[in-house]
Amino acid sequence: MFSNKRGSVTVFICVFFVSLVMMIFTFTGVSKEKAVAGSTKALCSLWADSVLAEYDLNLQKRYQIFGFYGYPAEIKEKLTFYAKDSFDRKKYIDYQIKNCSLYDYCLINTGVMEKQLEAAGKLAFTEKFQKPEKTITPVLGYTGPAAASVIFDDLPSEGSKKGYSLSAVKNLLEGASSIGTALEKTGKNWWINQYIFAYFKDASDDKDLGETYFSGEIEYIICGKKSDSANKSTLKRRIVALREMMNLAYLLKDPVKSNEALLAAEILTPGPAALVTQKALLSAWALAESYNDYQLLIHGKRVPVVKSEQTFAVDIKSVIENQSEGYIDTGSDVGETYADYLRLFTYTMDSQVRMLRVMDLIQINMRRFYYEGFLLREYNAGLSFVMTVNGKDYETERSYEREEKK
Repeated sequence: MFSNKRGSVTVFICVFFVSLVMMIFTFTGVSKEKAVAGSTKALCSLWADSVLAEYDLNLQKRYQIFGFYGYPAEIKEKLTFYAKDSFDRKKYIDYQIKNCSLYDYCLINTGVMEKQLEAAGKLAFTEKFQKPEKTITPVLGYTGPAAASVIFDDLPSEGSKKGYSLSAVKNLLEGASSIGTALEKTGKNWWINQYIFAYFKDASDDKDLGETYFSGEIEYIICGKKSDSANKSTLKRRIVALREMMNLAYLLKDPVKSNEALLAAEILTPGPAALVTQKALLSAWALAESYNDYQLLIHGKRVPVVKSEQTFAVDIKSVIENQSEGYIDTGSDVGETYADYLRLFTYTMDSQVRMLRVMDLIQINMRRFYYEGFLLREYNAGLSFVMTVNGKDYETERSYEREEKK
């Protein structure tokens, strides 16, 4: 009987120790798995941050844009190198970089670029704003600026639609006494406009931004032509068209000037034809005033959105006698500047086209002064990849946008 009890105790002790050993192994296995998982996640984040840290300095210093160079295969190879360096001496780890994607982070994606420009536009209003670098540092072996025939190849805006609509400008100005009040809006459209005027020059102000392909960069954003002269003439037509519309509206509402036009019409074409001639004179008068407005703007003067007796420069006699030499300055300091009108046009143009032309300018200047083969589509603002460790997938996503939110 005693012998049987001793045997039962022995069996119990054996079962207990076997169970304990199994628990220890199980606990050790679970702990090891958790340790591997934690290490893998931390290392993947570290490797991704290492890739992000290789952002292009010219893009960052000149345009406050963060982007690293590379295609998926190249970045995957780099991640594999990091993984090999971290895991090769750990025989209990089986690893593989399964895939790497840059598509959602490519700088040719207007949504990606828009987020960076919006952030930079907000920064331009703070004490943290640093004036853009004047000089783009060329690569080793740089032999001089690339030719125009090269830098206009493969532009981001290639094939895009026209971005200008006079009706959009008219709608924005409806009921506004100035361009400033018309542009008192919030949101990304506002901040991107601020970015444009902080990082690009115009024909009236080079903003001490150093050498660029266009002297009128904002004019390029508005008009999209491949020369300063073409952009200047296109913008002139648009300013004149806008001012003609506004000036005609003023003349039609002003009883004194409408009567002056009627009196002149009755002298030129007496009888029933006088009313038709009056309308023609008012249109010609509005156009003459508009050309004068343009001259005032490009000579650093101000032109109000809505004219008054004090700010209307051209008289009916000058219209009839076709006097067009020089320009007439009323001496008024009321109204908007040339830059204000540029703001109006950039604000009201198609947002997609505006973004693409901003990207054009960045690529054009980089190809001109950095290296000839520069393409925005080869730069990225983030990455995502999947790594398999011991049969388990670990997905990692990192971008400069996320880094900014920390």
